[in-house]
Amino acid sequence: MDPFADPAAAAVRPRCHAVVPCAGTGSRMGQELPKQYVALHGQPLVLHTLAALRAVAAVQRVVVVLAPQDGHAVDWPSGCETLRQGGVTRADSVRAGLAHLLGTGALATDWVLVHDAARCLVTPALIERLIDACAHDEVGGLLALPLADTLKRANAEQRAVDTPSREHLWLAQTPQMFRLGLLHQALTQAQGAVTDEAAAVQALGLRPKLVAGDPTNIKITLPADLTLARAWLSKHEETP
Repeated sequence: MDPFADPAAAAVRPRCHAVVPCAGTGSRMGQELPKQYVALHGQPLVLHTLAALRAVAAVQRVVVVLAPQDGHAVDWPSGCETLRQGGVTRADSVRAGLAHLLGTGALATDWVLVHDAARCLVTPALIERLIDACAHDEVGGLLALPLADTLKRANAEQRAVDTPSREHLWLAQTPQMFRLGLLHQALTQAQGAVTDEAAAVQALGLRPKLVAGDPTNIKITLPADLTLARAWLSKHEETP
């Protein structure tokens, strides 16, 4: 049943969509395949990601933004739309996904969750935590973790020259959740290469909400990350 068919249900659960930028090459993984297609427990990383998003009832549409020349054969899950308009940067790919949604029936007032294709250990419960925390927020927000480690600032010779305070510092994760029209405007106006959606929204003078994420919600970037992901999934499957 469509959760938005009932007006009372719609007031509780916001209308959401998701955009998954999936056009990167993942060169730091040192593999022939782009990292989003590297196998994890028998299927590409991106399919783990999409399974979590599709398991959240509030997420109506999922748009996967691929590179135009992407030739990797994947049996995309039901309910996922593929868009071959990925750009040079993450922001370019996300903006293309947002424009696709706006041009095919989504409303500017709908919420959109942007999630990394290679952040494949995200769970439906974690996604729902973000939705619940931001559904009635004026700006939107993102999953993040308070910084626990000591920071060091280095010079050109890789020598520690300063120890900045970690107070009030957080590590950004995804999904990041904003109104569709607002985020499209923010990414269109962004100057330079913003590394996440929250930075583009901040450039408009707004302050996204930080919602407690989870240490397991890692982004697969290096081979060691893949090893950790395999170990975590193995342990999770063994837990009764």
